Amino acid sequence: MKRNSGVYQLVLALWSLYEGMQAIPLLRTKAHDPRADLDVIVHLTRHLLGDTKKLFHHFKTKYPLEGEHRLETLPTLAMNAVDLSSIQVSPGLTKISSDLLVYQQHFDWLKQMIHAIRPLERDFNAVHSSIDKLLRKLEHLMAKLNMLRASEPPTSPLPASATHWSVIQSGHAIFHDFHLFLDWAARALVVIRKKL
Repeated sequence: MKRNSGVYQLVLALWSLYEGMQAIPLLRTKAHDPRADLDVIVHLTRHLLGDTKKLFHHFKTKYPLEGEHRLETLPTLAMNAVDLSSIQVSPGLTKISSDLLVYQQHFDWLKQMIHAIRPLERDFNAVHSSIDKLLRKLEHLMAKLNMLRASEPPTSPLPASATHWSVIQSGHAIFHDFHLFLDWAARALVVIRKKL
């Protein structure tokens, strides 16, 4: 008899616990704040900017070259303060993402063309890996915000083979422009964050 009453009390205790649980409203998961994702992206961009500056310095030391060099295949950059302050979330993130894809192509090309990059290979690979990581984070944020993913850039018109001299010139242009792009992108991302 005592055994049955113990089981009965246990059943009653569980039943009252069950009833009490139904009275508690379901815990709602807190909506994820996209600004937290953007903070991570800003941090990655600034970190990549620092790594790019360091690698560009090593590149210039190993392959010194006078003057400023341009590549027609690199994205154009709006540098004035008015454009930066008026940047909107969707077009801004799309521009940053699509330009980053173009720079990734250029770094892929540069790595293939410069066989003497061995002393810089570790830093070069770190920058390339950071570009990949930044692109993934941007795409993830854009998906959360229900934005269209940046379209893949057309195949780069960069030559399949080039002289050592033209590759060095192109390398200087790529690093210089990428450095400017990352500086602009970090500032643009801060403006975009304020608009979320």
